[in-house]
Amino acid sequence: MFEQRRLAVDAGLAELIQHQRGLDYRRRYGAGWQSIGYTGQPFAWFDTTYRAVEAEAGTIDTWWFNANLQGEGTGWHTHSQWARVGVLYISVPAGLIEFKQGEAYWTESPQAGDLLVFPGALEHRVLPNTSEQVRISVAFNFKR
Repeated sequence: MFEQRRLAVDAGLAELIQHQRGLDYRRRYGAGWQSIGYTGQPFAWFDTTYRAVEAEAGTIDTWWFNANLQGEGTGWHTHSQWARVGVLYISVPAGLIEFKQGEAYWTESPQAGDLLVFPGALEHRVLPNTSEQVRISVAFNFKR
């Protein structure tokens, strides 16, 4: 149901994602920045990470970058149209991801390089970033 794996993350990846954020800063969804959703992999600099995620978790359908400044997070949501989803943490100065299943709630404290994979129907939210540093992650929806 819930899997956690550690991947090697290139030290320069956070900077490259921040550059993408600067190119597309207007794409804010209330709390935090999300890139456009991608199918396929258009960035040569992200290819090694993309392939590592597929090797660990399966074929990727859609994916996107996330960046949260201090105080930003993401509200409760699911990805119910996908059987499995995942989040790869690139830069994690502070913050938790919280899950809810029925009456049960629990949190995870990811570190840089952690890949969390879980059912798309599992309700989750990202609690606000409490650090002055940007929290960066990449979200994935996996093909069935």
